[in-house]
Amino acid sequence: MTPSLRVVNITSPAMAPHIVHFCLSAVLTAYMVWTAVEVYFSQTKTNRPSTPAHYAASPVLAILLAPIAMTQYSKAKYLSKMRSQGCLPAPVYPHSDPILGLDWLRVSLKAMKNHVLLEHWQSAFKRVGNTFWVNAVGKWVLMTNDPENLKAILASSFDDWVIDGPRLNAVLPMLGPHAIFSANGALWQDARATMRPSFVRNQIADLACFQKHVNRLLDKIPKDGQRVELQELLYRMTMDSATEFMFGHSTNTLTNPTAEAVEFFKMFDYVNARSANRARLGVMGFLDRDKKFDEGIRFVHRFVDEYVEKVQAEKRSPERSYVFLNEMVDSGRDPQYIRSQLLALILAGRDTTASILSSLLWILARRPDIVQALRTEIDGLGDAEVTWEALKQMKYLNMVMKEALRLFPPVSSLSRSAARDTVLPVGGGPDGKSPIFVPKGNAVRWSVFALQRREDIFGPDADEFRPERWNELRVSWEYIPFSGGPRVCIGQQFALTQMGYFLVRLFQTFDSIEARDDLPMQQEMMISLKLANDLWVGLKRA
Repeated sequence: MTPSLRVVNITSPAMAPHIVHFCLSAVLTAYMVWTAVEVYFSQTKTNRPSTPAHYAASPVLAILLAPIAMTQYSKAKYLSKMRSQGCLPAPVYPHSDPILGLDWLRVSLKAMKNHVLLEHWQSAFKRVGNTFWVNAVGKWVLMTNDPENLKAILASSFDDWVIDGPRLNAVLPMLGPHAIFSANGALWQDARATMRPSFVRNQIADLACFQKHVNRLLDKIPKDGQRVELQELLYRMTMDSATEFMFGHSTNTLTNPTAEAVEFFKMFDYVNARSANRARLGVMGFLDRDKKFDEGIRFVHRFVDEYVEKVQAEKRSPERSYVFLNEMVDSGRDPQYIRSQLLALILAGRDTTASILSSLLWILARRPDIVQALRTEIDGLGDAEVTWEALKQMKYLNMVMKEALRLFPPVSSLSRSAARDTVLPVGGGPDGKSPIFVPKGNAVRWSVFALQRREDIFGPDADEFRPERWNELRVSWEYIPFSGGPRVCIGQQFALTQMGYFLVRLFQTFDSIEARDDLPMQQEMMISLKLANDLWVGLKRA
């Protein structure tokens, strides 16, 4: 079904476009039926005299016309429903291949290879509009970065939208259908209720577990400004802290990891990257197959299953009073269900924190003015313990983190599929202010990256890192690094606490951070963002 570019005046007495498409579909269908009848009689009644009409019946032509008839009927249905809902059509991306949309795929793959896919989408929104249809390999997808539409999808019309399509394809192979990021309806509600005890205030404020792994990372950094690749260390730190928080036992990739822990670290990254690539290929994703991907999933599952079996045998970890895995095992949950939720939490707790810290430190290595302002505020703590309460009171630190999450949201794009015929409030008509009809099964994708860089919302310097903008800026659905509505990130405060604690400890330990390469910032789009050129810096001791 191809959305129409033409803007329809629903009060016009002229023949509505949907009637034209219905009539054309009916004419083509009549020709195909008549051809079938003519062919049947020509085969069964050998003495039947030939007529001019008989020679006009072409089976080959009828076959070629069949997809056109189906397309016209689909268009007619779409336009009829759109008209009945009082909606107007959204713009359509200017395809050179409007049939299969291979031009969009080709440009997207090139942008992905060059690590500029985020910028490609941002450019498309600027050229075509804040909401538009795009043909993604034969399947029409609605792209939007309109806050009103996102509010409808994520909150006010929450039940009209489900996890499906690209997002489900990205997480399903490793997490399975019952994980919090892949489930819908009652399954999702159950998974979220299972997760909630891990993120109550006393768990978020308990920094003892994270502190140990932060100190281990700080010990790995040369103190004299020597060149060090910090992104890898950040991912190791967050993996170690996430596994200790979830399993009660850390992978210890920063200190003395086992061979299995190192392999888990590598395979976890590999599977995530390949899953994201497949999701972006859409219906062509099945072509992206490799043996290592399947082996990686099996290894990751086996690694987590061994922890589950160990806890089932010993019941309690002596290391921490609350361990998510212990609570899950004690609840009597199925081992596969436990594995799904554990992997979901590792994906969220490890990748997103390491992603945003990497992006922010890339900026800070080139902005000594911001580092100095941060250190001035951090010095105000004196010898006091760095607590959750203290972090909440640090105004400039929190503005820096908000600005980093605005420019470099770890989960930079999301999608939903319409569970039923539904309407989005804006994006249709010549001014983009009329509602849009979205048929059941159609996917809607949005770019958090593009949304949070809109100049009409954040000003002409929207692409610049300027924490001070948050002194006055007030936003709602224009700023959603943690999503929103019922599915808002359950670990939001947990992530902010870890992020703030690490920054404070880093600049209590080091005076400065400087870039050690001249490469541009390029983001590799996996399930979360990752710096394509790594994070080469030098730090000097305070």
